[in-house]
Amino acid sequence: MHRFLFGVAFAVAALAFALVPGSVAAGISPPQTTQVTLSCSDGHSVALGADPATLSSLAADVQAINTSGAMSCALDPSASDPSSGTSKWTVYDYNPSGKEIAPRNSPNSMPATTSGSTTIFNFLDGHYTALLTTTDKSLAGDLSSATLTDNISLSGPASGFMTQDDGGGNCSSNVPAAVRFYFVSPSASGSSVGSPPAGFYTKFWWSNPVSLQMLSGTQTGAITANMADPGEWSDWNGQSGANPAVTAAFETAISHVQEIGLSFGGDCFFETGVQAEYPTAPPPYEMFSSDFNES
Repeated sequence: MHRFLFGVAFAVAALAFALVPGSVAAGISPPQTTQVTLSCSDGHSVALGADPATLSSLAADVQAINTSGAMSCALDPSASDPSSGTSKWTVYDYNPSGKEIAPRNSPNSMPATTSGSTTIFNFLDGHYTALLTTTDKSLAGDLSSATLTDNISLSGPASGFMTQDDGGGNCSSNVPAAVRFYFVSPSASGSSVGSPPAGFYTKFWWSNPVSLQMLSGTQTGAITANMADPGEWSDWNGQSGANPAVTAAFETAISHVQEIGLSFGGDCFFETGVQAEYPTAPPPYEMFSSDFNES
């Protein structure tokens, strides 16, 4: 399966911040985490909470990648906290340049709303939605034996959906758009097959091939994935968890999940974002509903 390849170049962010974390008294509380966005010119833009050791490791990886010239990456330490009001889930959209994601936190941004296990949000006109995730501790942690199920429904006036940068069928189209499971584990770090090498590739995982194609504005469907099966997941670099080169990192990742949810993209590239195609300017808006469960 191909990865998310954009023809986009990113400026290199200053990395000095990675070595200046907030101090924490040893033995009293866990290390303080900083919310950061990691964006690279291969089309990924992800957010995570990183402790001082993880920040230092990410900074070193970014510096090495940028020096290699194979692609460019940037760390943004100014990322907003993912929490949004009373919702346990956060929607992330690409900014207008398509280079970096940002959470919908303010009431005016139309954040997600959660009731029980169901979370809903509206697709903004002209925006590509990248992620819907949670850091709720009741849904994170050790998920090594969990099965994920999400009952998804789409409702509203959209005539269809599209991704961008040829992330759809055969890596040569912006359709079909698709949604799939996604999780983050800063604890998982190891080499991954590919160039340039980077330890952070195995911190991020997408269900593969499990996904739901988004074909119409009125649609329902369910997706299910087994966390214990490495063959159902691939990392940032497109490597299957069943690849012996990354299996150990995958096993670490599923036991130390920090953030979990859904990623929006296509059949080819998994996080290029999805935009609703509106026949006329909203409102009303196209609504996405996720009933997410773990067993």
